[in-house]
Amino acid sequence: MNPKEPAPSQNQIARLTGFSRPTVSRALANHPLISEATKATVNAAAKKLGYRANPLISTLTAQIRKSRISPTVSTLGYITSFPLQLEEHNHWTEFYHGAREHAHELGYNLDIIWRREPGMTIRKFNKILQSRGIQGVIITPLPDALGHIAMDFSRLAAVTVGYPLAKPHIHHCSGWHLQFMALALRKIVRKGYHRIGYAIFPDADRYASFSYSSRFLLYQSTIPAKQRVPMLVHPQEKRPPTIQKFKSWYENYRPEVVLCTSYVVEEWMAELGLKAPKDVAYANLSLIDKKSSVSGIFERARKVGACAVDLVVEQIQQNILGVPDIPKSIHIEGEWVEGKTL
Repeated sequence: MNPKEPAPSQNQIARLTGFSRPTVSRALANHPLISEATKATVNAAAKKLGYRANPLISTLTAQIRKSRISPTVSTLGYITSFPLQLEEHNHWTEFYHGAREHAHELGYNLDIIWRREPGMTIRKFNKILQSRGIQGVIITPLPDALGHIAMDFSRLAAVTVGYPLAKPHIHHCSGWHLQFMALALRKIVRKGYHRIGYAIFPDADRYASFSYSSRFLLYQSTIPAKQRVPMLVHPQEKRPPTIQKFKSWYENYRPEVVLCTSYVVEEWMAELGLKAPKDVAYANLSLIDKKSSVSGIFERARKVGACAVDLVVEQIQQNILGVPDIPKSIHIEGEWVEGKTL
């Protein structure tokens, strides 16, 4: 290394390996919860870059952690409004697996706590958090989009995963739904399609803070009126559409492409004998799997879960608890999946 150049840092190792900086730090410190494979990768990158730990900084960091972080701060709470069926494969379980894996990388356990378990009260719920020594919680989507949750946040580092709360207004990490729609429209238009149909259900749009509909309506304002396909359901409606309404909408407006976030629409198309892309093209903006045969957006739900853990741990380490004055919103970009339905 050139003596005039700055010494390699853990951030450089993180960029080279793709791990977070806290994971790199723990791997270099031979933390027992970091896998041997991760340690080997990090140490190889450190050797390649010529990284050497500063013993004075390492000693100071250890002293600070010992004095400020209590041994009870080793478990994070994963708060759900429904029983979490981990054997299923959906966005809810992907959020959890991403959060759990990253929490373990950082040295934390992750306890699932069912907020609506029969017999659960607000007092009992708060007591569970206190008795387990939980200072950080990740709150999963509520039954109603933009809903409220009653619990004592005064001693907690808290974040929502997937979608924001209306009240209290706390940090949240979610997919970047506005980017999902913008990317999908760009890819679809480049393929030569003009009449694009919006069949995203109102509840999905409300969970996304109306990002889907607002970006789609912006797109429609830029195209000729004859190419505009009315939405299947207005975003402000409360009831989801039925297959009969979908059939009528399709037959009246004949979209070339159907955009949705629910596999129900794909099932409806199959029931009506519509094959994609032969009869009508189809794109799902909320794919769980990157290797899907369906065209659309891979939402990276596990990355969203990991992001939520980072937000909680950051608050705990800085001893910033309670409802924040200025909440942070972090959005994870989606990835286009070519699929076979366009």
